[in-house]
Amino acid sequence: MHGLIFSGPADVRFADDLPDPTLRGSGEAIVAVDAAGLCGSDLHPYEGREAARGDVVPGHEAVGRVLQVGTGVRGFVPGDRVLVPFTTCCGRCAACARGLSARCAHGQLFGWGDPDDPTAEPLHGGQAERLRVPLADGTLVALPPGRSLLDGVLLADNLPTGWTAVERLGEVAGQTVVVLGLGAVGLCAVWAARRLGAAAVIAVDPVPARRGRAERLGAVAVSPDGAATLAAEVAPDGVTGVVEAAGTAAAQRAAASLVRPGGTISLIAVQTAAHLGFSAVTLYDRNLTVVSGRASVRSLLERLLPGLDGVTLPTDVVVSHPELPLSDGPGAYATFAARGDGLVKAVFRP
Repeated sequence: MHGLIFSGPADVRFADDLPDPTLRGSGEAIVAVDAAGLCGSDLHPYEGREAARGDVVPGHEAVGRVLQVGTGVRGFVPGDRVLVPFTTCCGRCAACARGLSARCAHGQLFGWGDPDDPTAEPLHGGQAERLRVPLADGTLVALPPGRSLLDGVLLADNLPTGWTAVERLGEVAGQTVVVLGLGAVGLCAVWAARRLGAAAVIAVDPVPARRGRAERLGAVAVSPDGAATLAAEVAPDGVTGVVEAAGTAAAQRAAASLVRPGGTISLIAVQTAAHLGFSAVTLYDRNLTVVSGRASVRSLLERLLPGLDGVTLPTDVVVSHPELPLSDGPGAYATFAARGDGLVKAVFRP
């Protein structure tokens, strides 16, 4: 089969001689990938900010059709249209039972190889023609009828991640929310905040085109330099909560200064630094709450999808490059890393 291979920082290549994945256990499935997203978190190992093993198929957002299932799989059959969240989960362990599927005791991240344990086999990701899915019954999600492949890619990660970021702020109905960083997750957080009843959403990003996308979702958008002034105008009593979706120390400092005393900061971007951009003194002196962590997409989708039946997702706003062949993958990674060509969200079509 053909697909992409991550070999190290700034080194992603296209290959047409990859071995087809095979079932290795009774609870597994093989999925033919029809669409696979390029996520901002794919850039962390690509840019060398996060250590990762080489010789791994990257990608953790996939939509496709079940080709084959093991004898122990009960919930899916060949031909089913499915989306594949970014981490596997069993659905039975203590973490899964309390809705923390992202921290399943048996879970693995797709497209990732542990650099600290060279004996642990990596789980290849979705940026290839086929994908092996362990723990298929607990991991796979049926793609709802009427949903497009692009909708499915958003539902596999970015949309529920952005939704999680806003939910962690607590009650936002009638309140003002700030979103820092308008990549795919930040834009989905803007959309989620509006869906959850926020009176106003202030969207902050240095890139004008990204601010324009947020405005299409109902936000008031501003550059970082103007965020404090706009927040004071829109929310004279202070901002209830801030979603930090940029993953930078500067954005974290901005979050701590924009949120009102007693407010909440939701850190949803992947964190790769050893320390936050604000101090414990700031948290204490301003009575701030900070929430963070990987979104439990599989658990969230069980309660989120029914409420989104018939709802138009922000797919057209978020996905900037909807149909890239995998052979364009190396160039897409380089362009994304350079913040070029207006790329916010790319989707590969194997």
